[in-house]
Amino acid sequence: MEKKDQPIKVLVVDDSAFMRNMLSMMLKNCDDLKVVGTASNGQDAIEQVRRTQPDVMTLDLEMPGMNGLEVLDHMLSQHPLPIIMVSALTQEGAEVTLQALERGAVDFIAKPMNQNASEIRTIEGLLHNKVREAFQARHRLLEIGEEGFHSGRSVHHASQSLKNQGKSAFLGKSWREKPVHDFCETFQSAEFPLVVIGASTGGPNLLKTIIRDFPASFPAALLIVQHMPKYFTKVFAENLNAVAGFPIREAQDGDELQPGLGFVAPGNQHIVITRQLDGRPRIQFATESLEHPYRPSIDCAMGSAAEQFGQSLVGLVVTGMGNDGRAGSQHIKGQGGTVLVQDEATSLIYGMPRAVAEAGIADAVLPDVQLATALMQTVNSLFRQKVKQA
Repeated sequence: MEKKDQPIKVLVVDDSAFMRNMLSMMLKNCDDLKVVGTASNGQDAIEQVRRTQPDVMTLDLEMPGMNGLEVLDHMLSQHPLPIIMVSALTQEGAEVTLQALERGAVDFIAKPMNQNASEIRTIEGLLHNKVREAFQARHRLLEIGEEGFHSGRSVHHASQSLKNQGKSAFLGKSWREKPVHDFCETFQSAEFPLVVIGASTGGPNLLKTIIRDFPASFPAALLIVQHMPKYFTKVFAENLNAVAGFPIREAQDGDELQPGLGFVAPGNQHIVITRQLDGRPRIQFATESLEHPYRPSIDCAMGSAAEQFGQSLVGLVVTGMGNDGRAGSQHIKGQGGTVLVQDEATSLIYGMPRAVAEAGIADAVLPDVQLATALMQTVNSLFRQKVKQA
């Protein structure tokens, strides 16, 4: 039965008494959240879970005895519950945190660095939202168990959905049967398609799976906007690059978009797509875009890309809370582009995809296992149109 009126029970695990107290005080500031216990090490955390039966756990990565990854593995195999990692905002912290996400942690939050009032308020707001997101995701965690999120076990038939959306072309032969040849020689730099993917909670594992399924001869430019802080996006891009058949790296100001090349939007930066005097599309940082609550913003990237690429733009919005990506998707549709979204059954958090789907601007709503194929078939269709026009 759903706990509609009861507060969400949270267990705080950290070897630092200061951090335990700080996180506990942040959580106690919300009526719908309740700290049911704290633990200073892994063994204590295991005992506290058995005793207090929390709905959500926050978990430090560096602890004496069992470290955070070991505790995470134990919990997901023996006492499955949503876990939010508490990470240092460093490259080393990012590397270990992304390992935790791959193993099944729902999300993470960065430890405050300067501990000033503004930073504390920001982290407190993030913590409240992430605990609520994690609580929403608990049923998905119990379904999948120790295999982790987006394991690829769930296979859904989306033919009727695609037919209803007028996208029957997605249902043709697999793109693997019709490889694209010499795309770099066929297109001028300003004429290739662009794929923009927006993701938040649950995105890293899903995106890794999608990227792994793309061919080395990817006939489009790729831009990934994952809600993630500074330091983490660089490590995330390196992880994607390790499984991709084409180069993927963290974007830098002034980078030129090219087919067969992928970029990850850097944390704490908005990016827009512009064209130089030579007509070549480039990435530009736009820190002044303060109207967007997330940084990087999916809306900001998609909206500017729609202006530059029009019908040659494909947008995909996947798992995450909130509605970032809805306004950007509207811009894409307004310019004649294509919008795909992940379905509810396979989304860890069905917030952002729902916002796009319910606005009536999604060309198709698809399960995770069909996203890579749908993207490639759409891109190949655009590719062939360009070839005919050349």
